[in-house]
Amino acid sequence: MIASLRGELAHVGKDTAVVDVNGVGYQVLLSQRHLNELPPVGEPVRLHTHLVHREDAMILIGFPSLEERELFLLLTGVSSVGAKTALGVLSALTVPDVVAAVVGNDPRALARAPGVGKKTAERIVLELREKLREWEPSREALPTGTRRVAAALPSAEASETELALYALGYTEDEVYEALKAVGEMGSVEDTLRRALAYLSKF
Repeated sequence: MIASLRGELAHVGKDTAVVDVNGVGYQVLLSQRHLNELPPVGEPVRLHTHLVHREDAMILIGFPSLEERELFLLLTGVSSVGAKTALGVLSALTVPDVVAAVVGNDPRALARAPGVGKKTAERIVLELREKLREWEPSREALPTGTRRVAAALPSAEASETELALYALGYTEDEVYEALKAVGEMGSVEDTLRRALAYLSKF
């Protein structure tokens, strides 16, 4: 397994890049977002990678962070979601955006990604919501400082709503005050809706 590459960026193509590692060029498939963020050709670059084995080829896929690679693996674990579709999601949305869409039950946000239709987006939300509860990188990819909320409001609904609010850009103080104002927790969707209604007043 090739877990990462560190070398010189030798070439950037339409959907791939070539990284020269001690004279050996590795062609790596990347999301469009990642391609746009690469340094100039000739500059040093490091990629986290995942090797996909197919009957006719082996494809090396690159990511800017471990969190994005883990999210890619979660996405490809969803029924009928392959590497191309998962990269489409990561091309259109950041890791926090995907977390917010899944936890907030917003398949329309996912459907904006190339190659992702309404049914596929709904399937991603359905199959990943439970898994995201146990996915530690999803919390690490968002702003820190969640212990205050978790300690004060120890429930699954509060935890998921908290994660979604951080993904949407709210601060720890804003999240804490919103969830405190919500009071009794209902479903995650209802709790998130009421928290956003509270925050919209300011």
